[in-house]
Amino acid sequence: MAPTGTLPSQHNELSHDSEPADARGPAHGDIGDILAFGLGMSTVMWVEGYLLRMPGDRLPGSLILITALVSLCLMGAWAGYATRRGAWAGLWAGMIAGGLNLLLLGALGHDLTNDHRILDYTTVWAPISVLTCGFIGWMGALAGSRFNPQGMGRIHSRGAVPIATAAATLALVMAGGMVTGMNAGLSVPDWPDSFKFGMFLFPLARMTGGIYFEHTHRLLGTLVGLATLIQAIYLVLRDRRGWLKTLAIAALLMVIVQGVMGGLRVTGHFTDHHSRPYMDPSTTLAIVHGVFGQLFLGFLVAIAVFCSRAWQSNLERVARPGYKTDAWLTTSLVVALALQLVLGSVLRHVGQVLFEHISMATIILFLAVFAGVRAWGMNQDDPILRRLGAALLLVVMLQVLLGVAAVAALGGGQPVKTPNMVQAVITTAHQTVGAILLCTALALALWTRRLRKAPQA
Repeated sequence: MAPTGTLPSQHNELSHDSEPADARGPAHGDIGDILAFGLGMSTVMWVEGYLLRMPGDRLPGSLILITALVSLCLMGAWAGYATRRGAWAGLWAGMIAGGLNLLLLGALGHDLTNDHRILDYTTVWAPISVLTCGFIGWMGALAGSRFNPQGMGRIHSRGAVPIATAAATLALVMAGGMVTGMNAGLSVPDWPDSFKFGMFLFPLARMTGGIYFEHTHRLLGTLVGLATLIQAIYLVLRDRRGWLKTLAIAALLMVIVQGVMGGLRVTGHFTDHHSRPYMDPSTTLAIVHGVFGQLFLGFLVAIAVFCSRAWQSNLERVARPGYKTDAWLTTSLVVALALQLVLGSVLRHVGQVLFEHISMATIILFLAVFAGVRAWGMNQDDPILRRLGAALLLVVMLQVLLGVAAVAALGGGQPVKTPNMVQAVITTAHQTVGAILLCTALALALWTRRLRKAPQA
């Protein structure tokens, strides 16, 4: 959860607008580290459960639960090691994760729609779940804190919350890709309910086939919505920069719009009906929903960059002769990737513009390699730009390989009516790495402008 890169030793002092040094821990009353680990714990547990319970040869539920609890304990150990709070970090973060996990707890029963079961849920199982997660997190943090006897804080609280929110959103993008890859976008005919059940009460036992991919995507969307809400409240209360508070609120509005678009993609209009004849699914909204989701992820990454310790430091911009070229390259790359998002979404939903998609990929490859080589090779004195340049090169090469694999898996690149799991996984991996590529290019563009400038005439 640390910010990308480190600063040269001569620039370790912070400006008046930043937090105290990480080694001194979070500022008084700052719970950013706890919020970040709580969100991170939930994200890891949800993603593990999502992957291990996919339709097919599923693992036993008890084994999935044990895997989730082990991950919770390991995340607690990380919290105990990386913060000054010791075992308390794991306790509070675990309880936050347990609270977020209540969104899933209602699905574990056979049917919670009657009053008796809802009463048991709210008075017995919900508190037990929260306290159990807190206890396991506490145990992990107790062990992890033994490796941090000086009680040093190793994460930047202000930057950790946006990173955790962006990580949850990346998981959502992946899940959305599987919905499209499995052609499961209309498997659940109603919204915001699911087959007349409340979204959080639809039984897990009924999540089979395409219903599983569609409904779990909705559940992950609620997690991202809550994470964005937590981020907005935290940054509005803790950050001094008015423009950053505006960005945090804008992100919250964006995730609300994204959720509504996802629902209207299924129903076509606001309605309380639950059957297909009353619906008017929109392919156009499906395309816009997919594009907007990845742009939203990039927006969160930008907030994370702005909240990083390095960005808020008094590090001065260094004049470089090639600055204008670097600025043009990185900006052009981000714009090209945004256009490629649209082409890719149209290709996956409609089956058109394959030639245009491949042509744009060629342009992006050229821009990414050129920008990555320059960032990596011409900034020996700056680890941030060097690491981002190297990351850009690695990600774009992986994306090219996945693009070739996707075309081969689909027999020419066109979507198929009844895709199998292998085809869906390859195309989803291609889409997810594309989102990572966009975020990496955007981060490089922002840091180039933060750390470099054109020399004076």
